[in-house]
Amino acid sequence: MSSIKQVQDLEKQLSHAKQQMAHLRTMLQDGGATDLDAGTPPVPTLQVAEASQAERRPGPPAMEGFDETRKNVRKYGRDIFKPPLPYRQFAVQTLYSGASQPQPLPPKNVTDRLLSNYHATTHVYAPMIHWPTFLQKYESVYRAGSFHNLSQIWVAVFYGVLACGTLADTQQQNSTSQEGNAKAYVELCIKNINTWSDEFSMDSARAAVLISVYFMEVNWRSAGWVWLGSAVRIAQDLGLHTDRGPYPPVEAEMRRRVWWSIYNWDRLTSLEIGRPLQIDDNDCDVAEPTPVDEEGIRPTGITMPPNGQAAPSGLLAVIPVVHITAQLKKTLKSRTIAAATLNTYDDHFQSIMASYPDPFPIHSQAYLEPRLLLAACNLQTTRFFLYRHNLSAACRRADRIDALDRCVSVAHDTAHLVQRTMQPPHNSPTPGYYSPAHMAHWEAQLRSVIPAFFCAHLWRCTLVLCLRWDFAAALALVQASAAVGDAKKLNTACRRHLAFFMDKLTGRMRAGASKQSLEADEEMLAYASGDMQGCAEESWVWTGSETGANLTQMAGANGYEGGEHSASPTAQVGGDAAAEGGSSGFDREGQEQDSWAHVLRTLQALLQEQRQGQGQGQGQGQRMPPPMPLQQQQPQQAQQQQPPQALQQPQHHQSPYPHQHPPTYPPRPGPLHSNSSNGGGGGGAGGGGSNRISIRDIM
Repeated sequence: MSSIKQVQDLEKQLSHAKQQMAHLRTMLQDGGATDLDAGTPPVPTLQVAEASQAERRPGPPAMEGFDETRKNVRKYGRDIFKPPLPYRQFAVQTLYSGASQPQPLPPKNVTDRLLSNYHATTHVYAPMIHWPTFLQKYESVYRAGSFHNLSQIWVAVFYGVLACGTLADTQQQNSTSQEGNAKAYVELCIKNINTWSDEFSMDSARAAVLISVYFMEVNWRSAGWVWLGSAVRIAQDLGLHTDRGPYPPVEAEMRRRVWWSIYNWDRLTSLEIGRPLQIDDNDCDVAEPTPVDEEGIRPTGITMPPNGQAAPSGLLAVIPVVHITAQLKKTLKSRTIAAATLNTYDDHFQSIMASYPDPFPIHSQAYLEPRLLLAACNLQTTRFFLYRHNLSAACRRADRIDALDRCVSVAHDTAHLVQRTMQPPHNSPTPGYYSPAHMAHWEAQLRSVIPAFFCAHLWRCTLVLCLRWDFAAALALVQASAAVGDAKKLNTACRRHLAFFMDKLTGRMRAGASKQSLEADEEMLAYASGDMQGCAEESWVWTGSETGANLTQMAGANGYEGGEHSASPTAQVGGDAAAEGGSSGFDREGQEQDSWAHVLRTLQALLQEQRQGQGQGQGQGQRMPPPMPLQQQQPQQAQQQQPPQALQQPQHHQSPYPHQHPPTYPPRPGPLHSNSSNGGGGGGAGGGGSNRISIRDIM
């Protein structure tokens, strides 16, 4: 019987192999790409969800004389079903009742500042609040001195806005006090959400997504993702995912804006933290928001601006990119992404870039407002997530080199966009172009508008640039990261990792490593892959590691306990973070070397050594020259003060968006202004020879 069973198994395997061969022949005949090493199903063709193309089924005919019937259906169907939107009757919103324990209002000047912060940051990409109406209610609250006659859920939104406003507050010098205030605002927001209610409103969805944004920004990611799920479900319960129904123009527009704000946040969050999407494109049937400023949305209707005078919209710039997230997530499930699939994505990326108005196109040399940097770089972030997939140890070496080339091209485009934010608002450079005052103003702007997940993108790009010895472009990105400093907890962690990576890199270079040897160095590739190692479907370093109970025992033996985060977003981090040993993440003497200033000076030293090597005739792929003593660097001081230009190094893979002119990168950074949010960056990287160091001094 065992022999018969073996024969049957072999027949099944043979049949399965024949089916696979037939499928591969069909793909080759159709001109498709295959990945014979992967052993995975073929990657589906790129299909982008387009809400405007959704085929709508014709509605039923209008039922005349059915008022009594509708009344009876509504009356006797109660507690059995709810009428579909927009025919559902909503109960009156619960009014705020703080008579017994009135909630004190923050000082008016503080609230004004926090609302301004929110409007200049979060509201740019999520204009889900009709700002003129919100301000009217806000002013009435402070005139009355209480929330009397306002709905309780509006009070929740108010405190949620204040909490998100603290994320961009650069005037608060005491970080502990700032975190305490923000935590109090979040607690008041949650307290005013009535969880014992079966009736929701758009303010319910707004409050939930505001809490999600806050938790994500303070690096409490699991909580942020859960609250995002609540926002999605509330929005779907309200029917925001569909345009069906005769809504007034203003209500219809705000419904779209709330929905697309939540949709975009779902897509961005899913990619950033490696979670499943919470919205299915097949369930969505809603048009994009109208390209009009909120001042044009009035009770009388929507007033369109004159042709060519519409203000740039961060929301509308992000929507075409996040449309492909669902397809991208499917593509990332394959072991290796075929070259033909990558080229298909590149074609689509180019079509998105071609549709962008100024100032978003990558080839533009115009000034880019820092508040629009995230929208301009959203496409670059998506490209990076796609391209880095083939860095995995499961891929062939040629695919890994190509993936690194593509990631470097994204990093170059990102550095170009960052450099454009440094320019003056007008295209004619002024004598104060890179003056300390100009750079200080630029740093303050970036610190207030860059969200946490964009800090991670800058970090990812810097890692691959450094691995490829592209220190000029890396310097531009690190200047932006240093400007944010420790205002974002995630940026602090990125600094710790980057400083560790730079130590490893300089050690390899001192030992005589070449660029080619670094590309084959599995340890350095693992470090350069960054947060790929936090994604279950893309990580590779954990294979063969301890798991489960054994891992918990190891944690206890190493002297730390608990999960990845502690019980409060303002408490000390435990778990894997604590395993690094203290706040710095690696053993150092003194805080100076655990700062952005140290990273900046390290990059400057590496860049100087590289240029000297090029001047001595070193070719690409050769080793770096030996570290130069500090005394020999002093005559080079004047040369170092010149703005470094982009290194013209041959690249295997060029960006799909050719620049009209080769991008230039910013000058060496001046002194960073010391404050509580900059995490030791006050030492700066500028000045005279006393601040200049070589690789030997670093190590």
